[in-house]
Amino acid sequence: MKILTFESDFNIIKELILSGEILCSPTDTQYGLIGSALNVVAIETAYRLKKRDQNKPLIVLFNSVEKLKKYGVFIPEKYENFLKEIWPERLTVILPLNEESPFKTLFNRSNLAVRIPALKPLRELISETVPLFAPSANIQGEKPAESCQECHSYFKGQVKYCIKGRSTPIPSTLLSLIGSAPEILREGAVSIETIKKRLSEVRMRK
Repeated sequence: MKILTFESDFNIIKELILSGEILCSPTDTQYGLIGSALNVVAIETAYRLKKRDQNKPLIVLFNSVEKLKKYGVFIPEKYENFLKEIWPERLTVILPLNEESPFKTLFNRSNLAVRIPALKPLRELISETVPLFAPSANIQGEKPAESCQECHSYFKGQVKYCIKGRSTPIPSTLLSLIGSAPEILREGAVSIETIKKRLSEVRMRK
């Protein structure tokens, strides 16, 4: 497994993503398997590498709310200010997809788990490439990798590149905004209290 860094190898990483390669990478939480979320072969490969249940969706990372809208992710008006203010953050949000969204076909879903990550180099990479899928770097059911060495032990040559960086074992908090009211599905790096407070603050300003 070849070790890269965002600082020294940014252009190489960019070209690898655009060519359909999958890399192990730090995110703003755990190490993830990153690749083009618009490349059906890369998506299928990520599922195969992780031995992941096809019914379990992949988180997709964006660099801005505007990019979310560009790719047909629907943001309910009542939540838009909340999302613009809290992102970038270690908060993954499930949002509905518009009919014209390419992700409806690519993932065979009517909604998508999305995040604007707090890790700046990752947002810069997305701004110069495409939205990236980023499930945790592990075999389904195993402990998420926390280093390039652990990535290598899971994938043993099937993933050729790893971006070196820091990670945390704490996953992102998972918030659903597809129902009639916000629903926290998993507490993680962002506390439930913080989310409730931020939602309340946005409502009170209206």
